[in-house]
Amino acid sequence: MIVLVQFSVTPERAHAVAKLLIGEKIIPERVLILDSVQSRNFRGRLSPDETIAFKLETSLERKNSDAGDSSLVKGLDYYPSGSVVDGLAAALLSRCQLKKIKGTLCVSWPDLGFPVMSLVKSLLVRDVLAGINYTTDGDYENEYLRLSRRKDRIDSDLYT
Repeated sequence: MIVLVQFSVTPERAHAVAKLLIGEKIIPERVLILDSVQSRNFRGRLSPDETIAFKLETSLERKNSDAGDSSLVKGLDYYPSGSVVDGLAAALLSRCQLKKIKGTLCVSWPDLGFPVMSLVKSLLVRDVLAGINYTTDGDYENEYLRLSRRKDRIDSDLYT
């Protein structure tokens, strides 16, 4: 099952939404959560020109990958100690931890643009969807770029 959350969920509602998605009526074997890093939560400096991704895993996911089982997402460093993830992504991962469900949270920087979209796509194709045939519409990346551009220069870290 794939769940796409199109609009932001306020931090106050994140736990309630996570509870609806995981562990009550829906009990998944494994969960992959994709989100972006907020610069205010990252220990260190994030360059707007650099594309990076990190992962966090539940203890069950990490234990299984240490025991020789295949990790869901390979080749990513763990999220640096001292950095924070909040909101719905954190609520979903903590819900997986509480319910003893294998879970992985991948966070990427920046939150918009072709480079990060290509990075996430390559991770999904290489690790998560390995062996599955898929096709894409050739214009989807250009359309995404057109729609996702920041409208205001104040939104960029370069001008703050």
